[in-house]
Amino acid sequence: MILIDFSGIMTDTEYDVIVVGAGISGLNAAYSIKKRDPTTKILVLEGKERVGGRTQTVQLVSSSGTDYWDVGGQWVGRSQKDIIKLLNELGLETYPQYITGKKCQQLGETRIRTYNSNIPKLSWLALLDLHWSITKLDKYARQLSIEDPFSHPCAKEWDAITVSDYLNKNLYTQAALEANAAALHSVLGCETNQVSFLYYLLYISMAGGVTNLVEATENAAQEWKIKGGAQQISEILADRIGRDALFLDSPVVGIQQTETSVTVTTDKGWQTKASYVILAMPPKAIERIQINPRLSADRVDFMKRMPMGNMVKVIITYDKAFWRTHNFSGEIVTDGGETSVPECSKGPLCITYDATSHNGCPALVAFMAGEQAVEWTKQPAIVRQQGVLDHFAAFFGSDVHNFLDYIEKDWNLEPFSFGAPVSYLAPGGMESFAKSIRRPEGRIHFAGTETATSFSGYMNGAVQAGERTALEVLLRLQPSSLSEVDMKELKDPRKLTAANVGNKVLSLKRNKRKKEYSGLALILSLGIGLGLITGTVFLVDRLISNGNSL
Repeated sequence: MILIDFSGIMTDTEYDVIVVGAGISGLNAAYSIKKRDPTTKILVLEGKERVGGRTQTVQLVSSSGTDYWDVGGQWVGRSQKDIIKLLNELGLETYPQYITGKKCQQLGETRIRTYNSNIPKLSWLALLDLHWSITKLDKYARQLSIEDPFSHPCAKEWDAITVSDYLNKNLYTQAALEANAAALHSVLGCETNQVSFLYYLLYISMAGGVTNLVEATENAAQEWKIKGGAQQISEILADRIGRDALFLDSPVVGIQQTETSVTVTTDKGWQTKASYVILAMPPKAIERIQINPRLSADRVDFMKRMPMGNMVKVIITYDKAFWRTHNFSGEIVTDGGETSVPECSKGPLCITYDATSHNGCPALVAFMAGEQAVEWTKQPAIVRQQGVLDHFAAFFGSDVHNFLDYIEKDWNLEPFSFGAPVSYLAPGGMESFAKSIRRPEGRIHFAGTETATSFSGYMNGAVQAGERTALEVLLRLQPSSLSEVDMKELKDPRKLTAANVGNKVLSLKRNKRKKEYSGLALILSLGIGLGLITGTVFLVDRLISNGNSL
């Protein structure tokens, strides 16, 4: 079989494995194979003109001249064992997400509130409502089998409704509804009325709980950042695999599979053959490839129901971290509040954090997600920038306008990504998803963070999925290269995964915060007296009138 390289030279080469996608998952799959069997002939094809997938690190003007920031995935945590293990192996260091000082919120009202603890500044009734919702979500999530979520007795019922359906039926305060919506915005990049409730429970389960999924505290998913940026992971992996095995700007448009081999065709008309293919990309990207014979009906069904989220990430650099001077952590959670732009129903911000680099160069990071991202990306860039700065100024004051550099990354415009941060599943697709998300189809294997069982949507999920597919392929291609540990992992894909670690961490965190929650319970029972009684009567009245039960 003939492969035409960039220089136009014809080379008569066939490969053992072709990996499609040079993000973290695809490159880790290739690297994991090469580590175990260096003789394996591997080719990596990438449609973009760079490696990194949904991670991208850019250079911006900073307080010290220039520095580097991530406009894609950036956070890791110690509960994410797969990515932490790889970072250590690659010699990359982390540093903590800055969370010291007052946090800001704007939920269920236009007024801005500040607080210092992990408990939001809400009314007692809204706090009770929010705490109860998180407790119930965690309870349901723990009941699911990550490998077979559709085996749950309520699976069909939960997959038939959206997260919004569930929340509207079970929550009674606008602030608690908005807090749940903000959490979903930040992790999936979509609205609560777009996601299967069963899929959301699975997503929570894969992270070890709601708190572990959304917080930046110790052991949580947003705990650390990578010194120098997350795209380094892919750059180093590419070097270790060998740059001569990597072809950028080479979108795959066709895959022809037989009983003995797989032929891959790129948009330039190149064709080459391999024993096995690993597709390390989101389902939406796989849909763009002409695959013969066609993929199974189960896979085609769930891919039709699995779009990418809408996400715009903004980095703003400054000469000084003025928010820290005023004892703000930089953390904001908001439902958007009010806006002066008539075409937009809300302000642009959803979640923000301090983005100061490990070199101490001050910056803020903000996210526009879901419908807010759709509305604001319709606006001219200058209007959108002004909207972001004005929204930030409502929290931190006019100093936000005195920036050094400003960049936004609209992931809907990124070639071959089709959005960010991750794919999500609409109602009705979970049965097919559960049957086929990780199942090989002939000689085609599937990586990508969406196929992970641990922190799907995060870099950890990408690493885990790449490792899994590497072991699957080697079991068929060169089983003698696998160790006893590898064989155990293949038999038990959740063994010691971060999902289990996350559950243990969540349990430890709950024990650690027992006094804090006990204090809250005491205040609720002793401190607000008639207000609590009135709230309880209100809740009971609503429950009875709606025929619901706690």
